[in-house]
Amino acid sequence: MSRRPVILICAPDEELRAALRAALSGSDQEVREVTTPTEAVAVLGGGGVDLVIAEGLSASGAIGSLRAARRDESVPILVVAPYGDVEARIAFLEAGADDVIERGFARRELDSRVHAMLIRAGSVAPDPTAPGTGQLIAFFSPKGGVGTTALAVNCAALLPSGGSGGVPGARVVLVDLDLQFGQVATHLNLTPKLDFARLADDEDARTDPEGLAGYLTPHSSGLMVLASPTSPDSAARISVEDVEQVIGTLRSVFDFVVVDCGTRLDPRTIWVLEQAQANVFVVFPELGALRAMNDLIHFLGEAAILQGRTHFVVNHVAARELLKTRDVENLLRSRPTAEIPFADVDMSRSVNEGSPIVLSKPSSPVGLAIQRLTAALVGAELRSPSKPSKERRPLFSRG
Repeated sequence: MSRRPVILICAPDEELRAALRAALSGSDQEVREVTTPTEAVAVLGGGGVDLVIAEGLSASGAIGSLRAARRDESVPILVVAPYGDVEARIAFLEAGADDVIERGFARRELDSRVHAMLIRAGSVAPDPTAPGTGQLIAFFSPKGGVGTTALAVNCAALLPSGGSGGVPGARVVLVDLDLQFGQVATHLNLTPKLDFARLADDEDARTDPEGLAGYLTPHSSGLMVLASPTSPDSAARISVEDVEQVIGTLRSVFDFVVVDCGTRLDPRTIWVLEQAQANVFVVFPELGALRAMNDLIHFLGEAAILQGRTHFVVNHVAARELLKTRDVENLLRSRPTAEIPFADVDMSRSVNEGSPIVLSKPSSPVGLAIQRLTAALVGAELRSPSKPSKERRPLFSRG
């Protein structure tokens, strides 16, 4: 039997310690408490800690010491920031915190953050078998031409393949929510007979797993695809309620639901971003793209409640760029989860042939970078691409 994850709370405020203790009491975790960063450093030096939750104001000058004291460098640090203080949140991230949560947090939010961080650190294994709890991963960019669809397709295709960064035996569906001009099917060389617009017209199938299965198109990797409408006019017929019902039904059947949200921010995509356990925002190191991303983050901060982890991915879609990754970090005030190297010929051939590069060239620089990204998103293990995959379970079954 594997040991329970150990969470170390570092906070001089008894009220905050009590709130954290109460929020974590229902989970299968061991909670330890200290009141000062000095005590936390001593505990970390002894090992056996899987996650640190520190009060921001007391740890603001000690985050570096906490990171250095970790015997295991994968131990993440979650900082509790003062409520409504955006500048403090940014400062904590810049100081080295892995994530920040505001004081006054809901129990469900804290539990979700802690669980996701433990999965990414490898302390908790993702459970691809739990029914009704399929992980929702959304890809979005406010600017077109930055490779959002290519990354969504490659991550989704990698997940069930058994390759490095994937989850062998996982049931995965890719939803093309770029409802006017989506190109997921093109990237996978698929010719779907049915699409999201036809499904939206079928009230029964939207909430029935077996009925919905008829609208999905299989890919050779084991991935299933819900294609975007063939006619741009059809997008207007798809409501937020339709999207909610379809995503909910898919999550009851699949282990991972990957959504390519495209570049259009509307009530449907906002709902997906709010519900997702992981939001992947793709950015190209160019001033216009970075300003658009900054505008997006500010808008979402005011108009939406993102429950999941935010991942920035720097995609080098051009050979020469004026801005470096360091510039991107400074402008976004956050460290990218992944950086995808420039590979114009390989990526163009991959799209034209409808063969994801993570499957056709897994050992290429781009393939390896996407493997690392996918592993970070789902907490999977980076393995040898030649490792055989487990036998897949049926996607839909009666009883």
